[in-house]
Amino acid sequence: MAMKKKLLLPGILAIFLCVGLSGCNYISDLFLSDDDKLIGTWDNDGSWFEVPIAITFSINGTLEIESGFGGIGFFSEGSWDMKDGILSIEIDDVLSQSDFRYQFSEENTKLTLTETDTNDSFILTK
Repeated sequence: MAMKKKLLLPGILAIFLCVGLSGCNYISDLFLSDDDKLIGTWDNDGSWFEVPIAITFSINGTLEIESGFGGIGFFSEGSWDMKDGILSIEIDDVLSQSDFRYQFSEENTKLTLTETDTNDSFILTK
């Protein structure tokens, strides 16, 4: 009987540990900085730059844009920075520095950018 009691407590603790850690991805997403949420590749539906594009934000503050439209490929590089709720983006030879208010939604898989000068909004998905 003593052996069963010794195994019961570790078994119960193991179950609680498994259940508690099963939601870690969601919990860890809550503690990500906005910079960390932005890192990765985001796609748009053609509402920004009037063609479908993929923007890859890198951890070092650079970005790459790729697009293919009508058999013609487009590639450009640039930089980004986030401060005080504003995302600043500059794309070499395409876009001078532009500032956007941003909002992450749908568990950080949707990003809404609203241009501070014009209030035009664009939606990117990860």
